[in-house]
Amino acid sequence: MARHGTLKTWAGMLGLKDAVKLLDETLQQEGQTDHALTALAEASVNATAMKRPRD
Repeated sequence: MARHGTLKTWAGMLGLKDAVKLLDETLQQEGQTDHALTALAEASVNATAMKRPRD
């Protein structure tokens, strides 16, 4: 996400409006995915991992 944010900033500085729009859409999608994966981890995956025996 950080890389796309940087690229969006650079594209804006260079006046590449189409690139800014596409990178902004990508950042929004990545943010949604991050939230969904975090919710999944907090609701299930983390608890399951804590129940597994450790070597």
